[in-house]
Amino acid sequence: MTQRRKTSREWWAMAPGMTAALADRFERGMKQGNTVKDLTSPDRETYVVPASRYEVHCSLHPAWARRIAKFNKANISIKKRDTSDRRALTQKYCLRGLHLMTGDNVMIVNAIGHRRCRACHYAASAGHPMPPEKVEEIKAAVASGATFNQICNGIPAGGGEIDRSLVITTAPKLQRQRRLDPELDAFLTKHFEANSFIGQLLRHNKDASEEMKTTLRLIGKIRHKVKASGAQLPRLHEQRPRSRR
Repeated sequence: MTQRRKTSREWWAMAPGMTAALADRFERGMKQGNTVKDLTSPDRETYVVPASRYEVHCSLHPAWARRIAKFNKANISIKKRDTSDRRALTQKYCLRGLHLMTGDNVMIVNAIGHRRCRACHYAASAGHPMPPEKVEEIKAAVASGATFNQICNGIPAGGGEIDRSLVITTAPKLQRQRRLDPELDAFLTKHFEANSFIGQLLRHNKDASEEMKTTLRLIGKIRHKVKASGAQLPRLHEQRPRSRR
């Protein structure tokens, strides 16, 4: 004959499940931040009832069981967040020890509350530095009139349908390379301004002939050079005074 455990003798004369008092005590324990495992493990100070009685009570009272399951899920998430090694290691610096984990540099990535370094995340998404051949390809395209949207998104200068064959790189990779290479950044800043202005001229003259578009490109380049030299650009027409009604 199998001998019963001494700890189970107190439950012999009790009906299946839990009494109202025990169920209320169990629910109060859940509201205090405990989990079902905390309240059904005999070796813990928060022990209330055996796991078998908890399961029977859940089957007898489905509404109560749903309420407890909701508390249990939330409490497990909080405990994982508070006891996570990752959270402890990222209180002051990122996991690489390179950036302070303060302010906007902190990203909360899931319900548990894992903290991620925004600077490291952007660096990882941008990938490795560009090879010299890719940098030269970007410079050649920009010198020929390409805009940021053209080399990153495939939108031609002046607008139009997206052409994926025009894409040379992605925006995060280009921005990372600009931070690493001040010379490239200065080159792109200079040419993007001119190319964006030319693109606006072309966008407002979509129906113009190819000969007219070539003239507009030339006008845009000349205007940018004059503006870069510091000279005052002449007005094409006199500004009319506003009339008050």
